[in-house]
Amino acid sequence: METNKIDVLNKILTNTLEYIQILQNLTDSITHPPTLDKLNQLKVINEEESEKLIKVISGLGGDVQTSERLTDQEAINWISSPILNNGDITSVWEHLIEAERNKEDDYKNVLTHHDIDRETKNTLKPHLKKTESNITDYQSTLHGLE
Repeated sequence: METNKIDVLNKILTNTLEYIQILQNLTDSITHPPTLDKLNQLKVINEEESEKLIKVISGLGGDVQTSERLTDQEAINWISSPILNNGDITSVWEHLIEAERNKEDDYKNVLTHHDIDRETKNTLKPHLKKTESNITDYQSTLHGLE
């Protein structure tokens, strides 16, 4: 059975909101200034994305759902395990890259949905582009730490 585009958008929204919380937790525990700056920037980007996603879902006539439904069987988290900041900034960046790659996959999935309209695509494409840019940027940051 094919997944409804509104369900896919709600999955992205749920992940985005969870990601914001993870970023907030990290900003509360990290003292490395360049990483802290990036985390704050990423948090703002994701807050703006979540607002746009809510508008898109509502505009398509869907109900905004910001938590996992009990019937959902697939794991919906973009980050596979909790990010522990034991002073290991490298691990933090590896987890952020993982999250951005999963986010990229979700955006590609919804953008290739057979019945997605042009306006929705045009609204979501910048999020995909920013995610792709983040991956490249974070990989460079990670390599700079090694």
